Amino acid sequence: MKKFVIISVALVLVAVLAFGIALFHYMKVKQPEKAAETEAVEAVEETKAPVKAPTEANAKRDDTAVGSSDVFESGKSQADTYVSSMSKEEMVGQLIMGICPDTTTAAAQMKQYSLAGMLFTKENFQGMTKEQIPATLTAAAKDLKTKPILAAQEEGGPNTTISDLPGFEQYDFNAPRTEFDIGGLQGVEKAEESKTLLLKETGFNMNLTPVIDLATSSDQIMYSRSISGDVDTVSSFAEYAAKFDQPRGVSIVLQHFPGYGTIPDSANTGVGAVMDDREADTIRNTDYTPFKKGVNAGAHCVMMSNVVVQKIDPNHTAALSPSLHKELRDTVGFSGIIMTDVLDDADYSAYADGKKPAVQAVLAGNDLILVRDYATAYNDILAAVNDGTITEAQLKEACTRVLAYKYTAKIIK
Repeated sequence: MKKFVIISVALVLVAVLAFGIALFHYMKVKQPEKAAETEAVEAVEETKAPVKAPTEANAKRDDTAVGSSDVFESGKSQADTYVSSMSKEEMVGQLIMGICPDTTTAAAQMKQYSLAGMLFTKENFQGMTKEQIPATLTAAAKDLKTKPILAAQEEGGPNTTISDLPGFEQYDFNAPRTEFDIGGLQGVEKAEESKTLLLKETGFNMNLTPVIDLATSSDQIMYSRSISGDVDTVSSFAEYAAKFDQPRGVSIVLQHFPGYGTIPDSANTGVGAVMDDREADTIRNTDYTPFKKGVNAGAHCVMMSNVVVQKIDPNHTAALSPSLHKELRDTVGFSGIIMTDVLDDADYSAYADGKKPAVQAVLAGNDLILVRDYATAYNDILAAVNDGTITEAQLKEACTRVLAYKYTAKIIK
């Protein structure tokens, strides 16, 4: 009997030991599985987290440039196909953005000259209600073969398109410098967000901002329209505008390359070009920097100034200068749309190598010519194409870039 009890106890101990060993191995295997399961659940929960609204804080987290060697690469093949079916006259029209004289005739004028689009001013909307403006823009684009750029200049201060009109009383955009003085860079960025959302809601797809000229003194031309003379501050603003505005359907226009710099306001007489006599390296090492930042962030357009940069090209205004267009392409690395500032607000024929200013603008490397008298610009460019001054290859290259932009920006869908 005693022997039986001993054997029974021994068997129980062996069973307990075997169970313990089995339990140990089981837990060892399940712990990694549980950890993996926990990580998977956390990953799923992370994807469910709500997307934060763009703010100054999270928008600046990503310092990686989103630009590419060709900012319009996604629209290039469609543009090539489209251009192959266009007439010479249609291609010429796509190089011109008119300043709208009257919204009632805008659609007919864009159709007649096949214009790339129009810049609208606050004068175009006088007497309209807030609700009538989107309908007016829709009507202006209706039945056009090629969907147009519908541009505003909602800059703040005296340079606004709709925010000063009745019905928009909740918007009161200060001049950029005033906004910066009140709220710093964050204040400027918040104002930029409001402008963009306002324009998108109203029906615009381009805003002729931001001004990224560097100005340090109140007696300089661009002082009130720029935000600062500090290179890093202005560069941050250029980057922020590109990253916020364009994903929301409003293209930006970095202006005014290569920069007005320290030119005094007294030089801006309104009857011709102003002169910048600074050293070339000074301009390249300071004024180019904000443009590089905006370009690397994917900016769609850059506007050329009507300044003569004497140490780089003393014979042309920037808008008519092949040398400065080459610097914008090669030194800054810009592959997008190059646009003139208004080309017929003054007489720039002395800087056009004996040609019509609109013709010289195309030869210099502009893709879009901004003018009030778009009929004259159209006829001048078409005549230059017909007589070989502008080659059909040059015409096609510029037109293709404009169309690739429109596809990339979803103007043409």
